[in-house]
Amino acid sequence: METVANENEIQNLQNNKILGEPSLKNTKINFIGYGNVLYCENNVKITGSSINFKGNNSLIYLSNSKHNYALNIQVIHNSLVYIGKDNNIIPTVSINAQEHKNVIIGDDGSFLSNVSIRTTDAHSIYNLHTKKRVNFSNSVFIGDHVFLGHNAYIEKGVKIGSGAIVENNAHVNSNVSLSSNTLFGGNPIKILEKDVFFIKDYPASFNAESTKDSTDYISDVYSYNNTPGESLDLDKIDSMLSNFSVDEKIDFIQKLFVQNKRNNRFSL
Repeated sequence: METVANENEIQNLQNNKILGEPSLKNTKINFIGYGNVLYCENNVKITGSSINFKGNNSLIYLSNSKHNYALNIQVIHNSLVYIGKDNNIIPTVSINAQEHKNVIIGDDGSFLSNVSIRTTDAHSIYNLHTKKRVNFSNSVFIGDHVFLGHNAYIEKGVKIGSGAIVENNAHVNSNVSLSSNTLFGGNPIKILEKDVFFIKDYPASFNAESTKDSTDYISDVYSYNNTPGESLDLDKIDSMLSNFSVDEKIDFIQKLFVQNKRNNRFSL
């Protein structure tokens, strides 16, 4: 087991890597296995976090952000967590990427406290008669500018399109796809309103003048549409990632996610 609790300990790693120069505060990174990589772009600040690699050849990729990362992450056996740039993450968001699956998160999201994202269930479940497993793990994709409210629970196989809004305490069941620019809530999840978008202004701090000024927002900057040739094939991406080494995953991420600035890349 290798553990890093401050920047000076990064150089001591022998069987695993931390690439980049992250700022670490009240954070512990544990490696149980080998060939795992934590990749940090410039200006990555990790605060009050627990990051755990178990098994071999997993990757966590943290993009440049103006916000601190406050995360409870566990990756196990050839799994991947990619978090795009400038996501506002309220402590603490939990992410579990397990059974060689992936969690892909776009840019500019808002994730409130106690959000949980998982690629697998806690137990394997089998059909009583056929003895076949019925709950295989599956990757999770969350688009750009997505809002996940307090205590939102995102199960395995979920796809959330860019601009979607998931209300507090919502439960998104396994393998459900949530369309872009749609408001969802409830347990189980259901559509509350279509053709909506959010901005990151915090209404609780509005004075009377600010409330009046918020009546209209005249812009289409947060409008997303599934567009052939621009929107990515998420299932194909997932299949391709399963065949890559860690270094190949980093290169793939940088070409397909970091360099790809198309507005509708994660639209559903």
